[in-house]
Amino acid sequence: MEAIGVIGIGAMGKGMVCNLLQKGYHVYAYDPSPAAKAWAKEKGATVVESPLAVGSVARVVFTSLPGPAIVEEVMLGADGLFLSLGAGSFVFDTSTIDPATAKRLNQQGVEKGIYYYDCPVSGGPAGSAAGTLTIMVGGDETRLPEIMDYLRAIGKEIFYLGESGAAQVAKLCHNSVVAVITAALGEAFSVGAKAGVDPHKLAAVMDKGSAHNRVLSVFGPNILYGTYENTVFSLDHMHKDLQLYAQTAREQQVPVLVGGTVAQMYEAAKAQGKGSWDSSAVCTVTEELAQTTIAR
Repeated sequence: MEAIGVIGIGAMGKGMVCNLLQKGYHVYAYDPSPAAKAWAKEKGATVVESPLAVGSVARVVFTSLPGPAIVEEVMLGADGLFLSLGAGSFVFDTSTIDPATAKRLNQQGVEKGIYYYDCPVSGGPAGSAAGTLTIMVGGDETRLPEIMDYLRAIGKEIFYLGESGAAQVAKLCHNSVVAVITAALGEAFSVGAKAGVDPHKLAAVMDKGSAHNRVLSVFGPNILYGTYENTVFSLDHMHKDLQLYAQTAREQQVPVLVGGTVAQMYEAAKAQGKGSWDSSAVCTVTEELAQTTIAR
């Protein structure tokens, strides 16, 4: 069995581990959490004690981590992956980070003969568990035929966006639009609720009309039933992504008029202690300002 490493066994990494095992790969897994390690061992993965140890046994590694600083530490730290990976190895970083960090890590990889790809994903834990993730890919195009089977082991729709960092740009733009639609739904449902229109019926109209969107199907139930603590994608993570999006926009000298306003709403919800709730909890900001409740 070919050895593949997985670093980061959280909500997304768990699905990757399971799918890689099902595809017949020998998975070497690392996570600092004892509970995550125990889970991976129970599923049939071999647990190791550091990113360095992963690189010593695998030439193909997936990482799924919370943000830029942790990704950089995992790759380049004292026990970093890049210290042990051999030339010709592949790293698929499925984390959502800033394009500049992705480019910097890619350059470090080039110097060591390692192929680093920024591969942020969309589809959430459910998509990860089902192996149906949408994967955005940035990096060396010449090796795409060689890496596609690995990517198809965890995802369904695979888009090559361009050179290193391009996939992170795409993911940040994607998540900004998701955040804007989520906030817009909360506003519209608040207006409807306060005007006496059942939000569930309003959602049904949107689902069949031009306002149809996938955000409604994924996050709508939490908004309509007020089950914001049922976390599909945490508000903390969306807040982080919006900050990275705004940073990228500033670097490109693009005004963030809509996204910036929505980012402030996420900032407010995070300040209220709702970071661990679902990202749709941003709707509570509008509910509280309007002195209404969407859930019926």
